[in-house]
Amino acid sequence: MKIKSFTFRNNTQNWRLSEIKFDNLNLLVGSSGVGKTTILKALALIFNVAQGKVLPLENLEWTIDFSHLGQDYRWEITTNSIQDSFSSEQVKVEISEEKLIKFDDNAEIEILHRSKTRSKLNGENLRKFKKTESAISLLAEEESIAPVTEAFKRFIVKVIPQDLIASIGFDPSNKLVLSDYEIENSDEFIHLKEFKEEAVDAPTVLTAYYLEKNFPKAFDEIKDVYTEIFPNVEDVRVNAELRSDNRYTLLIEILERGSANWISQLAISSGMYRVLTCLIDIFAAPDESVIIIDEFENSLGINCMPQLTDFILDNSPNLQFILTSHHPYIINNIPWKTWQLVSRTNGTIRTRKAVDIPELNTASSLDKFTQLINLLEHEEQTA
Repeated sequence: MKIKSFTFRNNTQNWRLSEIKFDNLNLLVGSSGVGKTTILKALALIFNVAQGKVLPLENLEWTIDFSHLGQDYRWEITTNSIQDSFSSEQVKVEISEEKLIKFDDNAEIEILHRSKTRSKLNGENLRKFKKTESAISLLAEEESIAPVTEAFKRFIVKVIPQDLIASIGFDPSNKLVLSDYEIENSDEFIHLKEFKEEAVDAPTVLTAYYLEKNFPKAFDEIKDVYTEIFPNVEDVRVNAELRSDNRYTLLIEILERGSANWISQLAISSGMYRVLTCLIDIFAAPDESVIIIDEFENSLGINCMPQLTDFILDNSPNLQFILTSHHPYIINNIPWKTWQLVSRTNGTIRTRKAVDIPELNTASSLDKFTQLINLLEHEEQTA
């Protein structure tokens, strides 16, 4: 999917996000505390709601315009607090209004409309269903809803703590998955494209394991970029070990040049671990995925940034990136036309595209960052 625009309001916390429009590559910049991470969290929340991951909703409103496989959609939701009829103290939140619209030749076709009193799918009345869960997740298998359900699966924000060890209850080597050496129409194997679609929710280390075992050429591409960033690294692998409880532990390991001992995930530096998992997640993302990276520079040394930034730029035609950063190198080396300046006045978060800011449009390429810093300082002083 590709997010085109997004508005959000949290009436419980009394803040709102004015409409923000997204391109394929988006770098949110702004002073600390203005709402960059808040925007990403709001996006993550609605993607979770769309996938039926039950969350304690607050009084919220949102509208998101997006496209998927060439089709444009709009999804709107309003939630409200109501008194629980079984308790005088508890309040629960229900979805009071929900719409899903498809745009066809500039015409709006209402796929879904749910209100407090009735629900309709493609103009036909529906039975009442769970008010605390989105109709998109509840009706995921309906023909007109299924493409939207698939679109919302392609939202990738994997922040896996380095000390979190993946554990699975089956032998991963016995799992039949894709092979890039099989014939195209094989009934036994699925192929890399399908694997990426199936593995979009999988832990990064499990995705890496199957890439290494079934797609060595693809895994070598990741290793080539990684060893270019870290020339002291000779090899990368994923180790699967059987534990006493018959579960398998998966760990990323690296081998440094001149050493005979593999370095476990727990002992890899935080920057080296973050770069590797970032490369895996981006490479394994199916086309038309949305990839969120908050505070891009976290744990990264300056030596990591050029190639990782280039890797993102190279993949931005097929993927959508929404990034935040404070680091001068990141900001300077991501095209200035992708910058969005985030500001906050009282409870309202606003964004302005760099191309719409005269001071940045007229500045030379060398002066754009300086002008940006001046704008950020001015925004901070006047907030």
